[in-house]
Amino acid sequence: MRAHSTDPMHFHRHFSSFIVFIALTVMISCTKENYEELQIEQEFTEPEIVYLMDCPTLGQNIGDTCSVEFEQFGSIMGFVADDCVCDAEPVGEQITIAFNSDLPWITTVSVTSSPPFLAGQSAPQVGSNGLNLHHYLFPEGTTECTFTISYTCPGGVVYFPDIIITGSPINGAVGPLEIEC
Repeated sequence: MRAHSTDPMHFHRHFSSFIVFIALTVMISCTKENYEELQIEQEFTEPEIVYLMDCPTLGQNIGDTCSVEFEQFGSIMGFVADDCVCDAEPVGEQITIAFNSDLPWITTVSVTSSPPFLAGQSAPQVGSNGLNLHHYLFPEGTTECTFTISYTCPGGVVYFPDIIITGSPINGAVGPLEIEC
């Protein structure tokens, strides 16, 4: 049989070891609890954007640029007026060029000018139906302009001699210019 020691140092050593054992057991057995991350998403609606326009029927404001189609000139640029209409008038000097073609096909004619015209077709179609009128608008007070006109035939490009128009101011008609191949 073994006798128990009454030595206080012996008791203290065993007790210290026991305390260390319990502390280690507690430290090892403690684990961090894992919690799932919770994400909260909140959507905020965008405020409705309202565009206020002076002229809702045109979808524009007073002073904005606009255009009006004219049969003889095509599109003329202007500005939205106080009464919500596009103020675009063919104001300026007008030249009419007459083309005549007896060709059995439609021909595209190239028209350029110096100074450049404000409105008119730079590539009008000339048909075989005889006389074709094309109108050109120049700035008000224009006293001279030069037209360069060409068209394509099966054999190549045909150029008319430059047409110089002078006047105070210029207005009038040119032609008929014969389209022939």
